[in-house]
Amino acid sequence: MSQDLYKLAADRRQALLSELHAGERVLYAGQPDWRAELGKHIAIFLFGLFWSSISFVFFGISAASLLGLHPMMTDGVPAGLGLQLFVFIFSLPFVSIGCAFLSAPYLGMRKSNATVHAITDARLINLYFGADKGCESYRLTTINYVKRHDRSNGTGSLSIGYGVEKDSDGDTRPLTTDWSGIPDAKRAEAIIRDQAKWVR
Repeated sequence: MSQDLYKLAADRRQALLSELHAGERVLYAGQPDWRAELGKHIAIFLFGLFWSSISFVFFGISAASLLGLHPMMTDGVPAGLGLQLFVFIFSLPFVSIGCAFLSAPYLGMRKSNATVHAITDARLINLYFGADKGCESYRLTTINYVKRHDRSNGTGSLSIGYGVEKDSDGDTRPLTTDWSGIPDAKRAEAIIRDQAKWVR
């Protein structure tokens, strides 16, 4: 078994070991670092601020109007109840989207902390904890490419292809699983290539 197992928290390690088949060995295991996607998280949050600054204004105006706190004016006269309700209901999806943008960085950090990636001598494993608890696995014999992106702190990201599928138009598209911000990504890639010897 890989020494990586002992770098995982005890509950993560035990959960991973419980997923193994008889005789299956762990060659690599690691948890993603959310900081690998910090730039993306910041961009989403900033866009969320812009989006929310507009949607929340319309929501606030319509809510204040319905509560009788401030009249909604159209052409110098108070808007009717129908228009007030329309603006209020119309603004709700945009407020929800804004909240989703603003919470995306936190949810991304939480997902990273609740994820373990592993390579065994037979398959790749994505193990999830918390609300999304579950396990995905891909046989190494299905892997058809691996693309690596390195970071200066030693972590990196892998995009791993495991086949193709046809979309609704009949066009083929690659199936991939992405491991972002994993420790020692170069070693993880080398293990995958070594175990699936035909990968180029």
